[in-house]
Amino acid sequence: MADPLQLRRLRRDPEAWNLWRQENPTVRVDLRKADLAHMDLRLANLRDADLREANFIMADLCGADLRGADLRNANLVGARMIGIDIADTDLRGADIRTAEDLTPEQLAETRGDGATVLPDLLGPPEHWLD
Repeated sequence: MADPLQLRRLRRDPEAWNLWRQENPTVRVDLRKADLAHMDLRLANLRDADLREANFIMADLCGADLRGADLRNANLVGARMIGIDIADTDLRGADIRTAEDLTPEQLAETRGDGATVLPDLLGPPEHWLD
Protein backbone atom coordinates (compact mmCIF):
# COMPACT_ATOMS: atom_id res chain seq x y z
CA MET A 1 0.00 0.00 0.00
CA ALA A 2 1.04 3.59 -0.59
CA ASP A 3 2.91 5.50 2.08
CA PRO A 4 0.09 7.66 3.54
CA LEU A 5 2.31 10.67 4.20
CA GLN A 6 3.75 10.64 0.69
CA LEU A 7 0.29 10.24 -0.84
CA ARG A 8 -1.12 13.18 1.15
CA ARG A 9 1.88 15.33 0.19
CA LEU A 10 1.44 14.58 -3.54
CA ARG A 11 -2.34 15.09 -3.47
CA ARG A 12 -2.07 18.37 -1.55
CA ASP A 13 0.43 20.16 -3.79
CA PRO A 14 2.41 18.61 -6.67
CA GLU A 15 4.74 21.64 -6.77
CA ALA A 16 5.61 21.24 -3.09
CA TRP A 17 5.99 17.51 -3.81
CA ASN A 18 8.67 18.28 -6.39
CA LEU A 19 10.51 20.47 -3.91
CA TRP A 20 10.31 17.72 -1.29
CA ARG A 21 11.69 15.21 -3.83
CA GLN A 22 14.54 17.57 -4.62
CA GLU A 23 15.36 17.95 -0.92
CA ASN A 24 15.02 14.20 -0.22
CA PRO A 25 16.58 12.44 -3.22
CA THR A 26 17.28 9.18 -1.35
CA VAL A 27 13.75 8.61 -0.02
CA ARG A 28 12.07 5.69 -1.78
CA VAL A 29 8.69 6.78 -3.13
CA ASP A 30 5.99 4.21 -2.40
CA LEU A 31 2.66 5.00 -4.05
CA ARG A 32 1.53 1.42 -4.67
CA LYS A 33 -2.22 1.18 -5.28
CA ALA A 34 -2.60 4.95 -4.88
CA ASP A 35 -5.77 6.50 -6.27
CA LEU A 36 -4.51 9.41 -8.37
CA ALA A 37 -7.48 9.50 -10.76
CA HIS A 38 -8.30 12.90 -12.26
CA MET A 39 -5.30 14.54 -10.53
CA ASP A 40 -3.26 17.36 -11.99
CA LEU A 41 0.23 15.86 -11.90
CA ARG A 42 1.75 18.02 -14.61
CA LEU A 43 5.53 18.16 -14.25
CA ALA A 44 5.42 15.89 -11.17
CA ASN A 45 8.67 14.18 -10.23
CA LEU A 46 7.70 10.52 -9.98
CA ARG A 47 11.13 9.26 -11.00
CA ASP A 48 11.92 5.76 -9.69
CA ALA A 49 8.60 5.68 -7.79
CA ASP A 50 6.83 2.44 -6.95
CA LEU A 51 3.47 3.00 -8.64
CA ARG A 52 2.38 -0.62 -9.03
CA GLU A 53 -1.40 -0.93 -9.40
CA ALA A 54 -1.85 2.85 -9.07
CA ASN A 55 -4.97 4.42 -10.56
CA PHE A 56 -4.18 7.28 -12.96
CA ILE A 57 -7.55 7.28 -14.78
CA MET A 58 -7.92 10.65 -16.53
CA ALA A 59 -4.92 12.10 -14.65
CA ASP A 60 -2.92 14.90 -16.27
CA LEU A 61 0.68 13.68 -16.40
CA CYS A 62 1.88 16.17 -19.02
CA GLY A 63 5.61 16.73 -18.65
CA ALA A 64 5.88 14.38 -15.66
CA ASP A 65 9.14 12.57 -14.94
CA LEU A 66 8.42 8.85 -14.66
CA ARG A 67 11.90 7.62 -15.53
CA GLY A 68 12.58 4.29 -13.90
CA ALA A 69 9.13 4.15 -12.28
CA ASP A 70 7.41 0.83 -11.65
CA LEU A 71 3.95 1.09 -13.22
CA ARG A 72 3.23 -2.63 -13.36
CA ASN A 73 -0.53 -3.24 -13.50
CA ALA A 74 -1.27 0.49 -13.22
CA ASN A 75 -4.41 1.93 -14.80
CA LEU A 76 -3.58 4.86 -17.09
CA VAL A 77 -6.85 4.87 -19.03
CA GLY A 78 -7.46 8.35 -20.39
CA ALA A 79 -4.31 9.79 -18.79
CA ARG A 80 -2.78 12.79 -20.59
CA MET A 81 0.85 11.96 -21.37
CA ILE A 82 2.16 14.80 -23.53
CA GLY A 83 5.89 15.20 -23.05
CA ILE A 84 6.29 12.69 -20.24
CA ASP A 85 9.63 11.00 -19.74
CA ILE A 86 9.10 7.27 -19.29
CA ALA A 87 12.57 5.97 -20.09
CA ASP A 88 13.24 2.69 -18.24
CA THR A 89 9.67 2.62 -16.90
CA ASP A 90 8.13 -0.80 -16.27
CA LEU A 91 4.70 -0.97 -17.93
CA ARG A 92 4.17 -4.73 -17.67
CA GLY A 93 0.46 -5.40 -17.25
CA ALA A 94 -0.43 -1.68 -17.31
CA ASP A 95 -3.57 -0.48 -19.08
CA ILE A 96 -2.66 2.43 -21.34
CA ARG A 97 -5.25 1.70 -24.04
CA THR A 98 -6.67 5.23 -24.11
CA ALA A 99 -3.74 7.17 -22.69
CA GLU A 100 -3.48 10.38 -24.69
CA ASP A 101 -0.48 11.48 -26.72
CA LEU A 102 1.73 8.45 -26.09
CA THR A 103 4.24 7.95 -28.91
CA PRO A 104 6.06 4.90 -30.27
CA GLU A 105 9.33 6.63 -29.33
CA GLN A 106 8.23 6.86 -25.71
CA LEU A 107 7.15 3.21 -25.64
CA ALA A 108 10.47 2.12 -27.16
CA GLU A 109 12.22 3.28 -23.98
CA THR A 110 10.02 1.20 -21.64
CA ARG A 111 9.58 -2.40 -20.54
CA GLY A 112 6.30 -4.12 -21.19
CA ASP A 113 4.82 -7.51 -21.99
CA GLY A 114 1.85 -9.24 -23.55
CA ALA A 115 -0.34 -8.19 -20.62
CA THR A 116 0.27 -4.48 -21.29
CA VAL A 117 -2.88 -3.07 -22.89
CA LEU A 118 -1.85 -0.64 -25.64
CA PRO A 119 -3.78 1.90 -27.71
CA ASP A 120 -5.17 0.42 -30.93
CA LEU A 121 -2.79 2.43 -33.11
CA LEU A 122 0.36 1.51 -31.18
CA GLY A 123 2.01 -1.87 -31.32
CA PRO A 124 4.49 -3.18 -28.79
CA PRO A 125 8.15 -2.31 -29.30
CA GLU A 126 10.21 -5.20 -30.66
CA HIS A 127 12.14 -5.68 -27.43
CA TRP A 128 8.88 -6.38 -25.56
CA LEU A 129 8.45 -9.51 -27.65
CA ASP A 130 11.75 -11.10 -26.58
